[in-house]
Amino acid sequence: MKSLIIAASLFATVAIVPAMAADDASACRVLAGQTNTALSGASGDAAQAKDEARAGQQACNFGLYKSGAEHYRKALSLLGK
Repeated sequence: MKSLIIAASLFATVAIVPAMAADDASACRVLAGQTNTALSGASGDAAQAKDEARAGQQACNFGLYKSGAEHYRKALSLLGK
């Protein structure tokens, strides 16, 4: 019985982790699109926002989706979005 519970919990963990990663990856894609749109319409000095967007892209490319999303959100806030 104990091994059945352990196997079930392991299966649940294995099933959930890829789903969470997919959600994080899609958040990177959505935020990247929003940031690119905001940057294309930005007036004035957007250098710091561009730096944050670049850092977001690099983090997402390395699979660090949460960090990438944070950079994209920072870029959007710098752009007033």
